[in-house]
Amino acid sequence: DVKELDYDDAQDKDNPHNWPAWKKWMVTYTVAFMCLCCSLGSSMYTGGVPEIMIRFGASQELSLAGLTFYLIGLALGPAIAAPLSEVFGRRWIYILSLPIAMLFTMGVGLAKNMGTILVLRFFCGYFASPAMAMGGGTISDIWSKEPAEQSFAIALFCLCPFLGPVLGPVIGGFAGEHKNWQWAASWVLLMFFGFVWPFVILSPETYKPVILKNRAIKRGMKVNAPKINSAFIKRVIFFDLLRPIQLLFKEPIVFFFSVYVSFIFAVLFAFFEAFPVIFRGVYHMDLGVSGLTFISVGIGLILGIAFYVVLDKVYYFPKNPDGTRGKRDENGNIVWDAPETKLLVAQIGSVFLPISLFWLGWTAKPSIHYMAPVAAGIPFGFGLILVFLAVVLYFSMSFPPMNVASAIAANNLLRYLLASVFPLFTVQCYENLGIGWASSLFAFIALAMVPVPFIFSYFGPRLRAKSKYGYAAFFKKLAEEKAAAAAAAASAAPAEKQEATEDVVSDKV
Repeated sequence: DVKELDYDDAQDKDNPHNWPAWKKWMVTYTVAFMCLCCSLGSSMYTGGVPEIMIRFGASQELSLAGLTFYLIGLALGPAIAAPLSEVFGRRWIYILSLPIAMLFTMGVGLAKNMGTILVLRFFCGYFASPAMAMGGGTISDIWSKEPAEQSFAIALFCLCPFLGPVLGPVIGGFAGEHKNWQWAASWVLLMFFGFVWPFVILSPETYKPVILKNRAIKRGMKVNAPKINSAFIKRVIFFDLLRPIQLLFKEPIVFFFSVYVSFIFAVLFAFFEAFPVIFRGVYHMDLGVSGLTFISVGIGLILGIAFYVVLDKVYYFPKNPDGTRGKRDENGNIVWDAPETKLLVAQIGSVFLPISLFWLGWTAKPSIHYMAPVAAGIPFGFGLILVFLAVVLYFSMSFPPMNVASAIAANNLLRYLLASVFPLFTVQCYENLGIGWASSLFAFIALAMVPVPFIFSYFGPRLRAKSKYGYAAFFKKLAEEKAAAAAAAASAAPAEKQEATEDVVSDKV
């Protein structure tokens, strides 16, 4: 059985933990850039929307549905990609899914009607999603034994799903203005996919069971590896598809933080329609130049990552006199803090979100320089990435590995579904309420959510103790299984002794 296989020793070179640093970082940056490209595809499309409306005679809502369908594809794709990676490995899922996404992206550029564009955009997002779904697993495969390095790798990976949508309007705006809608919606994205794919092919497998299975087969061993059969399909349906939904509605930690992250992520996508209303409508900017305003959000994201990296090194993993990092006991083992300590990051970030939205809404006036509302994007990006990072880290420390994936999958599902809807009503919201009050509506909701990380920092330990899916339940189950095994062994011992006695008696007779 694959579960019984293990590496030869602690220095086994096939173990990703023992790879040289250059190899670890090559795979890490490849996965991060692949994630960036896939998220870039969501918003770059918006640069072609004005021409799509004219070319196909479509309404603004129908034209924007191309963004919606891509995000729905990103939301649904991981449900199949993640379990398939356990059979074929992460590497082959990356290698095969990306060119399929490229074919659908090419189809978008060649489409002759809106219906075709929408269908192809959905499948493009669907087959681009494995990078978003499995990238965190790849990074964990490589860095799980080096928590100080893992923090930076996770921060880099978490940056990409947000930096991609921010860069999309910048690139798509100029592509749509100076070329045509096909360049914004298809050709540029195709170039990004084509650039990263060779690096994906060169990247080695990182998933331990698949590495050991392939090596065992090379050594001539017969391996009982996972297969796609009825049991596998049942597990996909009842575990991979239903478990995230169960956690979303049964676990307060997962529900409230997923709603929080989903809302601010959806506001980011609402900006793709709000910014043109502000900067093209109020300040009369060109399509390409108005896209540049998203750079401020990108600056905020990068500042947020930099802040977290510094906080991680100074507070979470401080440097010790012997050169090691992290709080350690007398034996040199790392002492892990409670998961709630990670919520400090969210508490800091949550305050910046309503401030930035009020700032954006009430400075977007012809009498005020355009840099005032542009600068509002910096605190928004800063707060957004800090809240998201804190939630990912909190989930990772609150649930055992088999449930962490489901908790993050629930977060991703809700995040992309909500983000797919917001752009469809943003323009009407800003036209009917006005820029100030429409932005304030989002700001008041963000303000109402500020207490969430503070509340969970207090009630979190009690909720985790009661959780059916958390570490408390996990360790209780392990203890029960161990006790049952010990009881079975104890009951089997007298029976064996009695059989031995009967054998001796029969021999004497």
